[in-house]
Amino acid sequence: MLKINLGSGPTSAPGWTNIDWGLLPFLGSLKINKILVKLGLLNKGYGESWPRITFCDIRKGLPFEDKSVNYIYCSNVLEHLQPRETIKVVTECHRVLKKGGILRVVIPDLDILIKKYKDPDIFNNEYWGYEKKKYRSFKEKVMERFIRPHQWMFNKKSFKNILVEAGFVKIKFYGIRKGKCPDLDKLDLKIHEELCFYVEAEK
Repeated sequence: MLKINLGSGPTSAPGWTNIDWGLLPFLGSLKINKILVKLGLLNKGYGESWPRITFCDIRKGLPFEDKSVNYIYCSNVLEHLQPRETIKVVTECHRVLKKGGILRVVIPDLDILIKKYKDPDIFNNEYWGYEKKKYRSFKEKVMERFIRPHQWMFNKKSFKNILVEAGFVKIKFYGIRKGKCPDLDKLDLKIHEELCFYVEAEK
């Protein structure tokens, strides 16, 4: 059984193949992230131990054969891509999944952001994924080098349209740690519950 965790970061579960790309995953794989945390150049949240990572820029395709994957998990990743890139990634997920295979996506819900926040500064910080300040310290400037800002936000309807465009027809929305995808107790993080929706698409 092949289970793929796209844009895994430091979050994983036994038996999953972890795919990620960028400076922070590279530093995490070398455990240099822990040193940067001790130096105060990264927040403590970046100091977790990373699992074994397969480096792959998912915007350029997935390194798996057609109909070879059972499960794909992807949490808080696709909002960091341009819409055309998201469509390409989701289409690639459809290609590599076996018949009956499942793609589970956790992603910030634009409808929740709109309803929850009235203050424009708070809204913009959530929308972009980090706080944007007019005046930044040296530490904050360094930290921004590791942060990928959000590029596009979805609500349930707009993301369902992308799943349909990619070829999925069996689409269902769930709550946190609910669904057919295995190991959700380890993969679905509580910190995402308040702002995200959870959707599974079966091929």
